[in-house]
Amino acid sequence: MKIIAVINARSTSSRLPGKCFAQITDDLQTYQIIIQRAKLTGLEVVFGTSDDASDDRLASLAAAEGVAVFRGARLNKIKRWHDCLAAHDADAMVCIDGDDLAVDFNVAKRAADALGGGGGDVYEVPEDVICGLLTYAFTRQAVDKMFALAPDPETDTDVVSRYIEAAGLRIAEIPLNDDERGLDVRLTLDYPEDAEFFRRVYEVMPTDAPGSEIAAKALKLGLVDINWHRQGEFLLNQQQFNERVDI
Repeated sequence: MKIIAVINARSTSSRLPGKCFAQITDDLQTYQIIIQRAKLTGLEVVFGTSDDASDDRLASLAAAEGVAVFRGARLNKIKRWHDCLAAHDADAMVCIDGDDLAVDFNVAKRAADALGGGGGDVYEVPEDVICGLLTYAFTRQAVDKMFALAPDPETDTDVVSRYIEAAGLRIAEIPLNDDERGLDVRLTLDYPEDAEFFRRVYEVMPTDAPGSEIAAKALKLGLVDINWHRQGEFLLNQQQFNERVDI
């Protein structure tokens, strides 16, 4: 079974323009940290972005980091996944969100193991996962079923939970350790406060540390005060997006 890690990233962002190029450490920008952490999964890494001209620079920079780049639909992330899996003849994918700068490669490895074991179409982390460690892994059949509901490249599928429900996918859980759940830590990049959080946390932690260890250090040092107050707004935005989805 061929399982790939697919990074989802675009240059455009309404809440934090240019966030994929944000300088986080002296040497590394956002996209470089994401690629570094995706490589630590041990899976073949594909950097997925759009074929829009606005992502030309991002695609070139990602390729320079030594990973395959797939370019597809601008708005329809599900179509991009569908076409990427076909292009790489892959049976399944672990999703690496391009704004999760502490994505946990250990959780991703467990997701890949779960995919290999079968039993589900989509593998999700529990609701109490630390925000930003990981979210989904999909079989190719699962992506095909969602794509059948949204084949138009101009359909915005940025949040896919409604499509998972509508496609009737079998949902299985990605197992978590106790230190990977139940903590009020925000490990994703959507707001200026998030960028400041990551700059501060990566002053005291290596960028290749497990996400759970980064979360623990952020709690210990009180760095969560920088950006946790944005979590409610983040969740509300996802909810409002889902309410606009018409399947």
